[in-house]
Amino acid sequence: MNSEKKQQIIQYRLDRAKESLNAARIMFDHELLMSAMNRIYYSMFYAVQALLILNDQSFSKHGQVKGYFNKEFIKTGRFPKEFGKIFNIVFEYRQKYDYIDLSNPEKILISDYLIEAKRFIEKISEYIKSNR
Repeated sequence: MNSEKKQQIIQYRLDRAKESLNAARIMFDHELLMSAMNRIYYSMFYAVQALLILNDQSFSKHGQVKGYFNKEFIKTGRFPKEFGKIFNIVFEYRQKYDYIDLSNPEKILISDYLIEAKRFIEKISEYIKSNR
């Protein structure tokens, strides 16, 4: 993939991350908490996918994306361990609230992860900007 195409894909994925986070806020404001958690996860997922493009990586499965992020960006110290934990937890919550009946997140949980996701996306965006 040439450099221009790579930059387009990175920007597209970062834009999707920000849009998903905005959607999560709107859903939170309307008490659509399960959907908000879904969008929080996807906002972080798209940011990680943008990050992977820097290493010319792309995966079709969410678990592969998560595993690569943890191996190449958390274990190497490029990002703090807490980022790996947050991404892993949000992945689990998204699974739980999308697929397990009678599971409902509390509003404070969603509120906290909206803040964490914003910080996560900002740090990944900064990293990408400084490593392009």
